[in-house]
Amino acid sequence: MGEEDSEHIKMKFGENDTIAAISTPPGESGIGIVRLSGPKAMRIAQKVFRDKRFSKVDIEKFPSHTAHYGLIVDPRHQEIIDEAILILMKKPKTYTREDVVEFDCHGGILSLKRVLEVLINSGARIAEPGEFTKRAFLSGRIDLSQAEAVIDLIQAKSESSRKASLAQLEGGLKKKITTLRGKLVEIFAEIEAPLDFPDQEIEELSEIKLQKRLEEILKEVTTLLATLDYGKILSEGVNTVIIGKTNVGKSSLFNTLLKEERAIVTPLPGTTRDTLEELVNIKGVIFRLIDTAGLKNPENLVEEISLQRRGNFLAKADLILAMFEVSSQLSEEDKEIIQEINQARERNQKVIIVENKIDLKEELEREKLLELLNIKDSVRISLKAHRGIDKLEEELSNAVLQGLVIPPDGVIINNVRQAEALKRAKKGLEYALEGVNRKMPYDLLSIDLKDSLDALGEITGDSINEEIINHIFSRFCIGK
Repeated sequence: MGEEDSEHIKMKFGENDTIAAISTPPGESGIGIVRLSGPKAMRIAQKVFRDKRFSKVDIEKFPSHTAHYGLIVDPRHQEIIDEAILILMKKPKTYTREDVVEFDCHGGILSLKRVLEVLINSGARIAEPGEFTKRAFLSGRIDLSQAEAVIDLIQAKSESSRKASLAQLEGGLKKKITTLRGKLVEIFAEIEAPLDFPDQEIEELSEIKLQKRLEEILKEVTTLLATLDYGKILSEGVNTVIIGKTNVGKSSLFNTLLKEERAIVTPLPGTTRDTLEELVNIKGVIFRLIDTAGLKNPENLVEEISLQRRGNFLAKADLILAMFEVSSQLSEEDKEIIQEINQARERNQKVIIVENKIDLKEELEREKLLELLNIKDSVRISLKAHRGIDKLEEELSNAVLQGLVIPPDGVIINNVRQAEALKRAKKGLEYALEGVNRKMPYDLLSIDLKDSLDALGEITGDSINEEIINHIFSRFCIGK
């Protein structure tokens, strides 16, 4: 992002305003935080803050990064709103690189709203979603990949996703992308120097050296792009749909994996008439478990809608847990489910076959089932006797992580925006390499290399537009 573009975007976003927001979740708590950031932060805080004797204080004389006990008042009526701890952080060593004032107040939502109200009346405006982090990006304190890591860290649902988000927040992806862009810039310089200064007799970069260096960059880009599947699992979880005939034990399995009685379980067939959805952490992987109704002819509108929802979830599933019971022979409903499984495999969806009720007398023709499914084995469990659950959890983890690229340094691509930018960078490098092989003039290769350079810049924010910035920060909560 050029300097002129940066200044234009800052003016567009009203960075000269002083913004305020409640930065803690709504509800009752011991402490709630109201945050101010901007050029008038100290001046506005000065209007509303008093010491414990109700005397005005000169906030600008407070040392930076210090805390002070006092009162928050409505300056119009000199009414006490709350007791609070004022924390002053003077620029540039702040989250936004602006003057920042935070008020640690009592956590009641009414008190916090009242504090925010007096700050707005004193000259601040309400912050937009993610505007504090947006200002950190616009000031250059963090790049765009680090800004995205902030929301991922807040939303992390497993230790693995927390560590990956933290690695990105600390600049792991930024360093890698900056290094790749630096290598491309060097190639640019070596290609263009002989063209721009023909009288200087600058040695032209040989085709062999150019090809080798482009191949090295392409390899790094490809390796980084290969981490997307793992990154998506960390950030989004694995959509896992449980299917099976009525009364096969789907809801019991759902409850067992959750380790809580979330779904209603009865001996009556067709108890589940709607889809249930919950998150569960199994061996460090987040699974979005979806319990579905069994297949049968719908008897009313509710069951009809339930089956439609079941079909929608099934089509979008990352992983399918297909249940059969060993205590009865294959039914017509089982055979329909086998057809669904085979169709899912054609869509490259992963499937785990679960045989339930192994504590009962076996009536199922197991060899026929495996033959129809074209598999060699399944996971055999008894939910009633709690047998085979550990093996099933192991299979769930293995099915998800098998074949994924898990980088040892924790640097991953974890969203579609970053992946699309990397794909364009990869395509530009491939076109450039093809041009080298076809002995195209170097000035034509520069076009493809420029495309790659710009695409990589989109990941860090070095080449970006307002629409993309707005979209990214709209994911944030107000106050961050």
